[in-house]
Amino acid sequence: MAEVVSVLSRKGGVGKTVTAMYTAALLRARGQDVAVLDRDPEGSAGAWARSTGDLPFPVYPEGKAAQAMKHAWVVVDTPPNDPRVLGDAARRASRVIVVAKCNALEADRLIPTLDALAASGFAGPWGILLTQARGGLGNEMKIALEEEDLPVLGVIPHLIKYERAFGSLPTDLSEYEAALSGVLK
Repeated sequence: MAEVVSVLSRKGGVGKTVTAMYTAALLRARGQDVAVLDRDPEGSAGAWARSTGDLPFPVYPEGKAAQAMKHAWVVVDTPPNDPRVLGDAARRASRVIVVAKCNALEADRLIPTLDALAASGFAGPWGILLTQARGGLGNEMKIALEEEDLPVLGVIPHLIKYERAFGSLPTDLSEYEAALSGVLK
């Protein structure tokens, strides 16, 4: 049975697809048999794969979920604003990465995602990955969330390499390795 890592957020533009692709690249770099399942109707992960042309892991559309599940690891990229898909992805997951962009508005928008995760009944390892952090805001959000007893996996800085990553093979995995090493054990 596949180890399923679902990447969740009710909010769009927070870095779910980037996180899914970097997570898959990280698992592949560790020698794992990994695939990405693109459950977003916009097909961002699939478009990334087509643009790259030669990823070391396959990206499957939602209609090919059974094929994706034949791999040892499956990273699920989910759509924004679809609590049904989010809940389903959480129920099928062995691990969950909740993605939140670092700013005050996004912190408030994190609540519906956490509510949907709780409603799904998911009970495995999970945490919040703070993305697109500028200045000290990432560490400030991390501290504030941890004061609320919420697990924070790490902080991914706002770097131009992530903005330009679409259509390329993720190679510098250091920030994602540091942030996700605990949840991907």
